[in-house]
Amino acid sequence: MKKYLAISVCVMALAGATCTQQEQQIYTGAAIGAVGGFALAELFDANSNWTAVSTLAGAAVGAEVARNNQTGQCAYKRPDGRVNVRPC
Repeated sequence: MKKYLAISVCVMALAGATCTQQEQQIYTGAAIGAVGGFALAELFDANSNWTAVSTLAGAAVGAEVARNNQTGQCAYKRPDGRVNVRPC
C-alpha cells in the first residue's frame, strides 16, 4: 500500500509541474479542501462512504474558492431562484 501511495504522490507532483500558476492554485485549493473534508469526517468518526463523500465535497469547495479568488467574482442567489455573478 505504501508503494502505491508513493507512486501516486510522484505522479501528482510531475503532473502539477506542467500546470499554469492558476491551475496550481485551483489544485492546491482542492487538495486543502479534500484534507479538510477528510479530517472533518474522521473527527465525527464517519463510516468509509461518508468519509469519501466529505472528502470529495471538500475538494470541490476548495477548488471553487480558489477559482473565485482568481476571478474576483462571486455567485449570489436571488430569492426568485436565479443566480447573479458579480464582483465580491
